[in-house]
Amino acid sequence: MSKFVKLSFVFALIVGMSAIAFGQSTVTGAIGGVVSNPNKEVVPNASVTVKNTETNKEDTATTDDQGRFKVPGLQPGSYVVTINGAGFSPYTQEKVLVEVGRETTLNAGLSIGPLSGGTVEVISEAPVINTSQQDFSSNLNQTSINELPVNGRRWSNFVILTPGTTPDGTFGLISFRGISGLLNNNTVDGGDNNQAFFSEERGRTRSAYSISQGAIREFQVNTSNYSAEYGRSAGGVTNAVTKSGTNEFHGSGFLYDRNNKWGARNPRSTISKLINGVSTPVAFKAKDVRYQFGGTIGGPIVKDKAFFFFSYDQQKRNFPAVSVFTAPGYLNTVNLCVSATAPGCTTDLFKTSLKNPSRILTDAQINSALDFLTSETGVVPRRGDQKLFFPKVDWNITNNHTFTASYNRLRWASPAGVQTAATVTRGRAAYGDDFVVADTVNLRLSSTISPTLLNEGRFQWSRDFESQASQPPLPGEPTTAGGGRSPDVFLTNGLEFGKPTFLERRAQPNERRLQFADTVTQTSGNHTFKFGGDFNRVRDLQDSLFTEAGSYSYANINDFIVDYTNFTSSGALRTASKLCSSSTRIAGKCYTSNYSQGFGPSLFSFSTASLAYFLQDDWRVTPRLTLNLGLRYEYSRLPQPFLTNPLLPQTGNRPDDRNNFGPRVGFAWDINGDGKTSLRAGYGIYYGPIVNSTVLQALINTGSSAGQNTVSLQAAAVAVPPALANPLGNPSAPVFPNILATAPAGSAAVNYFAKGFQNPMIHQGDVVLEREVARNTVVSASYLFSFGKNLPNFVDTNLSPVTVPRTYNILDGPYAGVQCCLL
Repeated sequence: MSKFVKLSFVFALIVGMSAIAFGQSTVTGAIGGVVSNPNKEVVPNASVTVKNTETNKEDTATTDDQGRFKVPGLQPGSYVVTINGAGFSPYTQEKVLVEVGRETTLNAGLSIGPLSGGTVEVISEAPVINTSQQDFSSNLNQTSINELPVNGRRWSNFVILTPGTTPDGTFGLISFRGISGLLNNNTVDGGDNNQAFFSEERGRTRSAYSISQGAIREFQVNTSNYSAEYGRSAGGVTNAVTKSGTNEFHGSGFLYDRNNKWGARNPRSTISKLINGVSTPVAFKAKDVRYQFGGTIGGPIVKDKAFFFFSYDQQKRNFPAVSVFTAPGYLNTVNLCVSATAPGCTTDLFKTSLKNPSRILTDAQINSALDFLTSETGVVPRRGDQKLFFPKVDWNITNNHTFTASYNRLRWASPAGVQTAATVTRGRAAYGDDFVVADTVNLRLSSTISPTLLNEGRFQWSRDFESQASQPPLPGEPTTAGGGRSPDVFLTNGLEFGKPTFLERRAQPNERRLQFADTVTQTSGNHTFKFGGDFNRVRDLQDSLFTEAGSYSYANINDFIVDYTNFTSSGALRTASKLCSSSTRIAGKCYTSNYSQGFGPSLFSFSTASLAYFLQDDWRVTPRLTLNLGLRYEYSRLPQPFLTNPLLPQTGNRPDDRNNFGPRVGFAWDINGDGKTSLRAGYGIYYGPIVNSTVLQALINTGSSAGQNTVSLQAAAVAVPPALANPLGNPSAPVFPNILATAPAGSAAVNYFAKGFQNPMIHQGDVVLEREVARNTVVSASYLFSFGKNLPNFVDTNLSPVTVPRTYNILDGPYAGVQCCLL
């Protein structure tokens, strides 16, 4: 039995045997405070009852000898708190709001009076100042989610409202404190909501969204110095909680109609048309119609015992794209000089002209090629359709045990939707069809062992199956045998047509995840001890081979027209030894850059596993000062290399980083004791994941014949004197548009992990001063520190070391005109 399996077994045994508990956590909040009498003296042994106004579920606690109490494990929502002390009038505080991951502070002052009779009633709101935790985080509640505008109803886009965040690229990723958006962690109801293969939110960002906005109750964005309970992130942690049913039936419905016919035309949206033989950009406004509709319903199954919630969400989007040339006048760059003395022509231009006697194409042949290129531009039908539904059941088995089960189902289909921009420099059949199938099952059992001891265990099974397929070729596209697709063809300043190099992606990936987690908290005096663990097992399957249909690249339009005409004339130009326009080679091998093609099996699968433990102590030193102390340990087990290359022993390297200890320390100080001014600070070490797609590249790109390899061949013969130049070109390189049946002998691109490879590590620190200046208005000043180590990068070990000094001139800025020498 491996050490990892033994360690996992020990973790499961601890979880199963311990009296497990937790306070405010990834899915719950807490209410705590101090009870005092009119003389500001603490009141011990007072009973505290907390009642959820939506489900009537009650939780109880008793104040200790210092008058302190804490009721953890509360679902986000509104509560009524009742406090009874011997010799005092009952105290009731209504509308006490509990938020996810937060402790709501309630300091109650009891009045002297009879044991029964009068009641002091107070209405409370969620505190706007954090006086008990050191983390730099923000909570977005139902009001924010429902009322704030968001493009496309992707709820996670609200994360941008948090200080310290910024978009990472144009596809919806978010960077926290400048760290890559691939190193974040996204959870829903405490369960992992990430795809390990690309290290993004499940379903990725090309689909509209993976969970309906209508199903989200609230979420917390942890930017820095978050608790040891959170991990597997060198960036930020987004922690969402879904809605639940209550004792009253409630529901909602929505319909969004977005039609760009009501908007202005993009002045850059044009298509090229041949007008009087001249390629001319013509203004064009593509259609974009999007309907999003759905609703929610929730209510009781059995009053006070069982509740249901259901959300349905659908999108139907029709957003045709426009295929365009990179340079609008690209077709006008064709060289048709009939002589060196013709208007606008020179001797050099005539040498490369399609009318030169060495190639002398007919007008019909040239027009046929130009007509074909024109046919690659224009409107492309494209859709983006999605269906989501989310059922959830909450069952109060007893007053001390609550079971929750939910299922989220996503289906996304987008013909021609791999490319999402309004105008695309690709041929009309080179977009790719996009599909996502995602399912998630979350189970949670929360048990109250005693007023100071609770248990939450979580289980998740999920699947994220993403695929992309090529489209049938257009009429006239040069297809190849075995698949009926055109190879990828790239035209500099023109466009790219044919089967894209990244397709087919029959599974990219088909990912399945199993997750077990448990958290333990013991409230003892002024300490809240919390510990627990998290086990994730991910299995990824990939069925894809890069450049499996081959890829050609042309630097100018003339060379492409020669090769295209040779293809349409069944090789007649090559048989007649017609020359390319940019070299002494003959037709069929006029491509000016390397020909590329992938070889090897397309189907691979592998598994990774991660294990984490944490210990957290929230120590309320005084009613105004809280220390937050924690330690987290994380370990990821990667698969053993299975295609090690004996000639390159480094392909057997496997990261095995076992020293990922992350201490967390911080404090929160209520300066005046009134909850209106706080000073918080903290420091911690955090570790990010190793992206599974990077793991796969190191597993299969080893130069082994059993792995994958992309071969690049020059069309021209290599390393021969000019006098011996071969006009037939490199005999190993194919004639356009053919592809190679077998891989030729040659070099291979190899990927491997550096020896001693470590997980990304981030040191975080912050200091925050907050002041409530008016109702629901806070002014704050913050300093955030972030220092990254072992951030992933790629190094080309084939590059020779620089031995000659290089001189660079600085052109602008404060050092303009200065020369800088580097060695």
